[in-house]
Amino acid sequence: MALRQGVSLKGRGVNFPLSSASGILGIIAAAVLAGGLAACGTPGTSAHPVAAAPASVAAVPVRVQPNAVGWSGMVQRPDRIYVGMGGAPIVRRLAWRNWGGPRASAAGELDIYWPQPGPISGWHPTTYSVMVRLQDILMHNGRPSYRKMADSYVNRRGVAKVLYFTFNVLPGGSIPGWNPG
Repeated sequence: MALRQGVSLKGRGVNFPLSSASGILGIIAAAVLAGGLAACGTPGTSAHPVAAAPASVAAVPVRVQPNAVGWSGMVQRPDRIYVGMGGAPIVRRLAWRNWGGPRASAAGELDIYWPQPGPISGWHPTTYSVMVRLQDILMHNGRPSYRKMADSYVNRRGVAKVLYFTFNVLPGGSIPGWNPG
């Protein structure tokens, strides 16, 4: 049934005449508002998680920054950790053996980028098997996160190497990042 101006929907569940386009828009707006309010009261999965009650320090999960800098984006058990940009080492395909205690450890792959000589210059990654160890829990805004990372690997010559990084703010800086050392 097409709606026309002046047509009454009485007997069809609506008890007022539609006298203009604004009446139709009012009905649509009311339906959208009612549906939105009903959805707010419906239990279920939401795109916006509900804030939980404050937990004790032991119950708060430990996080780590998988990206180069900042406090936002902290996660648990990341599958990769970037320590910088453009040519900085990357640990990836991490399989965590333990997490949440004073130390966390994972096995994975380490990409170290080396300059590539020749007519097509650039950075060429060399991939090594790696053991990643996180430790030294730091509290920031009541949330614990790992502050130190050690990446242990054996290079192509069979020599055991370790890369050390600390998530901190350097002197003169304002944003924390993964820094060598």
